[in-house]
Amino acid sequence: MPEKHSNFRIFYKSDSFLFAEKPAGIPVHATKDSKRENFSDLLQNQLALPFLRTVNRLDLDTSGLVFFCTDPEKNKEADQILKTSTKIYLCIAVGIVSEDRFTENCYLKDGNKRVKKVFSGGDKAVTEFITLKRNPKENYSVLLAKLHTGRRHQIRFHLSEKGYPIVGDPVYGMSDKLSLGGKKIPQSKRSLLHALGVSFQEKEGEEEQILCPPPADFKKFLDEVWIDPSIFSKFSIK
Repeated sequence: MPEKHSNFRIFYKSDSFLFAEKPAGIPVHATKDSKRENFSDLLQNQLALPFLRTVNRLDLDTSGLVFFCTDPEKNKEADQILKTSTKIYLCIAVGIVSEDRFTENCYLKDGNKRVKKVFSGGDKAVTEFITLKRNPKENYSVLLAKLHTGRRHQIRFHLSEKGYPIVGDPVYGMSDKLSLGGKKIPQSKRSLLHALGVSFQEKEGEEEQILCPPPADFKKFLDEVWIDPSIFSKFSIK
């Protein structure tokens, strides 16, 4: 069972690294608003750590696992762990996804509040998806997404581009277009994207597999969906 520190759960902790669960609605880092709380500072204060570096980031609305380095001498090793780790997300998407599994591959370029697909000058973005459940009556699908690159808004863009935006996504949701077709639009107060699992290996250590159960706002979408460590072996691309 994970440790609990105030409102935050710690799912893995070693001498140099830790994985903690970020709730939706709180930024990972400090923002321009100096009075706004952020996950990194709160976690550092709660654990009384002299040093805490955020190795990856999640969008404001995204919940789940965030990777931290607690030793300034291990920053390069932390970056290598992030690069070679397996990162899996849970998504609730609008619409009925036809494929059981598919891979999206394009080049993305950052804009102001969103990314866009480009044919030159962008960064390669690759995401592999597996469909776990379809609910035609409520017009949604449950998917796993494995990141093969780490671009901003990558999963959100890929699903929206394919016609299945994440439920509650205010940027890529295209809810107005979808509602014109007369189909039901599942509702959520935030984007239903969750950093579910990470598989990684510390230097000269055994492989670690961490699962962070989805929060309560996912539960009504997950009937008959079983989340366990087998998710790490479902994906074919290495």
